[in-house]
Amino acid sequence: MPSRPISRGGVAIYLVLLPVFALAPDPPLAGSVLLLTGLANSGFSIMQATLVYLAAPPEMRGRVFGVLSVCIGVGMIGFLHLGWLAGMIGATWAIMTIGAQGLVALLLTRRWWRAVGP
Repeated sequence: MPSRPISRGGVAIYLVLLPVFALAPDPPLAGSVLLLTGLANSGFSIMQATLVYLAAPPEMRGRVFGVLSVCIGVGMIGFLHLGWLAGMIGATWAIMTIGAQGLVALLLTRRWWRAVGP
């Protein structure tokens, strides 16, 4: 199923591009990188609900989408973390740190990817 690689790839590309954005020396480069991160994020975002829909049995989809909504809402904790980091170490380093933390989390969960699909 090609949706899983699109989701994972979107997340990985997004996280790799965060430090590039943070270190961009001029606005045109920063804008181009933001465009690419937006495209990568759209790959993840579109597949997020699609994977839930495909993986859940029809009778459970409503409940599973409810859990997905809660998980999306909890994402605001990450924005608080980013703001706290920016206040402590500056915006550039905060963005780079968030990207690195995301890549580490992605790599640490890699061994379970096959269990949830191709």
